[in-house]
Amino acid sequence: MCTPADSGDIIILSSDDDDDHKDDRDMSCLIVEVVDVKEKDCVSSPSTLEEDLVVTFSRHADVLPHARYDCPIHPFTPTELETNMPVDSNQLICDQCFCYICDKLASLCEMWCVSGICHCNSHKRSAFWSNLRNHKLLGGLTAFNLTLSEMDSHLRQAGHFLLVIGQSITCHELHQV
Repeated sequence: MCTPADSGDIIILSSDDDDDHKDDRDMSCLIVEVVDVKEKDCVSSPSTLEEDLVVTFSRHADVLPHARYDCPIHPFTPTELETNMPVDSNQLICDQCFCYICDKLASLCEMWCVSGICHCNSHKRSAFWSNLRNHKLLGGLTAFNLTLSEMDSHLRQAGHFLLVIGQSITCHELHQV
């Protein structure tokens, strides 16, 4: 049973038969802080699911950051290799969608709907898109057959230095010619 207290707290009374807090003394009264109710929260009519369970309140879950192909709001249509234009509604994003290739918010991806390399169609079950992601995120370290799970900050820094050295050598060779 829940009863609101004068101070805005909720007091939960539990039966002495509850096994949840055997070690605690006098746990028949527990004070819990009040959580603000969001607009999307709703109070539903009590529905009996089991004999001992009655649902009186439910709230929609918060959407966590996810790859576009896992978006719970916009359905995704996977294809093996479609880069010319968005397939069905793959270009639609929510605030938490990430680009699978760039590994950043989809709203910040410069190639999201660019013809010839539409990142909005990318997903992890395609060999083409997975290889493109690995090359993009591993950069010059791709030649060392590393996986993304093996990458850490030191390897990322080494990859950056490798890229800088490669560009420096290329510039030096161009000036020699």
